[in-house]
Amino acid sequence: MIEVNHFEEVTQIKLSQTMDGRPLYWAAVYLVDGLLIDTGPRHTAEELVEFLEGKNVRFAVNTHHHEDHIGANHLLQERFGIKIFAHPKAVPLINQVPKLLKYQEVVWGYPEPTQVFPIPERIETEHYRFQVIETPGHSIGHVALLEPERG
Repeated sequence: MIEVNHFEEVTQIKLSQTMDGRPLYWAAVYLVDGLLIDTGPRHTAEELVEFLEGKNVRFAVNTHHHEDHIGANHLLQERFGIKIFAHPKAVPLINQVPKLLKYQEVVWGYPEPTQVFPIPERIETEHYRFQVIETPGHSIGHVALLEPERG
């Protein structure tokens, strides 16, 4: 299941598996000026890629290494040839995904290992310059993106 919301230049793409037609959970990814922020769970990867066809996705950032944020990495790289960035501490956990608990595999799916690269201090798109800010606490190598001109 996919649900799309627009907030000015930001497209929020909510993803969920369903059971009896009802969402089991929601995971959100964001598209801003060709930059995809997170890639969602493995179970919804195909739906996400289909939605992104023709949307000119140029690269992606994984905000952290959890399976509900990196699940479509492999498919996005395969279909669009994009480069994906993550915090240096998260890179090895995405390039070679650690064993998950059974419920994680059932709910979100096991992400295929993918090659991601250390994120630079700034991420630039055609119209935006995002400052990369380390936001520890939720996970190792968690980052947020701030566009200083826009807040």
